[in-house]
Amino acid sequence: MKKAILFAAHGSKNRAASSALGNILKMAKEAHPDIPVYSAFTSGHVLKKLREQGQKLPSVKQNLENLSAEGVTHVVVQSLHVIPGTEFTNISRLLDRVEKGEIEFEKAVLGEPLLTNDQEINEISDIILNLLEERDPQNEALILVAHGSKYSDSGNSIYDKFKEVLEAKDKNAYLGKLNSEDGIEKISDRIKESGLKKAYLLPLLFGAGNHVKKDMAGEHEESWKNVVASRGIEPIPVVQGVGEFDIFAKRWMDKLEKAISELDK
Repeated sequence: MKKAILFAAHGSKNRAASSALGNILKMAKEAHPDIPVYSAFTSGHVLKKLREQGQKLPSVKQNLENLSAEGVTHVVVQSLHVIPGTEFTNISRLLDRVEKGEIEFEKAVLGEPLLTNDQEINEISDIILNLLEERDPQNEALILVAHGSKYSDSGNSIYDKFKEVLEAKDKNAYLGKLNSEDGIEKISDRIKESGLKKAYLLPLLFGAGNHVKKDMAGEHEESWKNVVASRGIEPIPVVQGVGEFDIFAKRWMDKLEKAISELDK
């Protein structure tokens, strides 16, 4: 049996976003020094932009084909996504091809993303509400910045449930999705109506890529930070992906351990 671990993340064109991936790669290598650890991006847009910049990174499919050619017999593909959205579904379909013998492994296991069920929604919402020690929940708002999933009903249903649970636990906490009706305009208006004068913006994203640096915390007038400020509310952006916090990275590591145990069965 020759094993390998392949982490699959959305990816980013922004090098500063690599700290979250580096954090979990380090954890995996320390936990499993005998198993080679690799990573790949799942966003076709990101891979295309990187190719245009001269960086030809292999996709998840190409990584799997390369590992198979190198004699790996058992592989875990561990998702670093927040929800089981479109990109997670695409990985799942790739592993279906392993089952059909189109990509040759004796066994391949897909590790789950961060949020998949009600228990995880409850636990992760608690962690998030206690993450920023400096925030006063009674007098300061918290805005979670989620990616959203255009084509995945199952992924969006997880977001909707998470939003419901989070906002029930903390009346000053909000979840918004980029480029959606649940975006920052409505949230900013609700915070203004509540009378609060300060709001933390926290990404519900694995890494701090362009969505965080530009869409959330950018200087242009349509950034979430500046939309909040336009309502007379002081914005405090937290420019870190959740994967940079060990408490979240360990959750993904737990998923990896579960997948490895499946691999050994």
